[in-house]
Amino acid sequence: MNEAIHFPGDTQVSIGTGHGAVQGWLSLPAQISALVMLTHAGHHPEARDDALAVVLQHAGIGTLTLDLLTYGEERFADMQRNVSLLTRRLLAGLALIKRWMLLGEMPTLPIGLCAADDCSPAVLRVAAQRDRDIFAVVCRGGLIDRAGMVYLRALASPLLLFAGDDEQTTASNRRALRELSCRQELKRLPTGTEASDLSDSAVAFEFVARETAHWFVQHRPKVIATS
Repeated sequence: MNEAIHFPGDTQVSIGTGHGAVQGWLSLPAQISALVMLTHAGHHPEARDDALAVVLQHAGIGTLTLDLLTYGEERFADMQRNVSLLTRRLLAGLALIKRWMLLGEMPTLPIGLCAADDCSPAVLRVAAQRDRDIFAVVCRGGLIDRAGMVYLRALASPLLLFAGDDEQTTASNRRALRELSCRQELKRLPTGTEASDLSDSAVAFEFVARETAHWFVQHRPKVIATS
C-alpha cells in the first residue's frame, strides 16, 4: 500500500499480485473533472504514456499510468499478450481507485481507460464488465478482437481506436468494430507514422494526444468533482 494520496499532486501506486507488485503513478491536477487510467504492459510505452498524461492533466483530467506487468514479467512476450492476466490486474487497479474514492481519500471522479498495443483487449474487457464505472475508452493499436466477441458486444462505453499503417491489423479491427453497439470511431494516424511506436513520431504523438484528450473531454460527465 502506498502513502497518503496527494491532491493536488503525484503519488506512487503499488498494487499487489500473486507474482509481485505492479507499479503506477497517480497525478491529480488542482482543477479536475475526470480520471483516466493509462495502461501498458512493460516499460516500452512508458515514456509516451507519461507525455500523454501531461496533455490530459492540462485538460483537467487526472491520470494513473499503470504498468500491468511486474518487473520480472516484462521480458516475456507471452505475459504481455496474456489478456486474462492483464484484465485481472487492471480490474484490481480499478477496484483500488474506487475504494479510495469511496473512502474520501481522493475526489470522486468519472473514470476513463486508455491502452496501448497488447493492453487494448484487456481494457475493453474491463470496460465491458464495469460499464457503470467507465465513461470512455481509447485504444492505440492492438487487436481488439482478442478481447472476445462476448465483451465487444457488451461494451457500452464510447470507444476511440487509432489505426496505423498495418492494413491487416486495421482490417481485423474494422471487422471487430462491427460487433459493437456503443459509439465508436476509428482514426488513422497521419501518413508515414507507426501505431506501434508513437514516441518515435512527433506528428503521430501530437495527433494521438490531441484526439485522445478531446475524446475524454467530449464524453466525460458534466460534473466537476471536488476534493
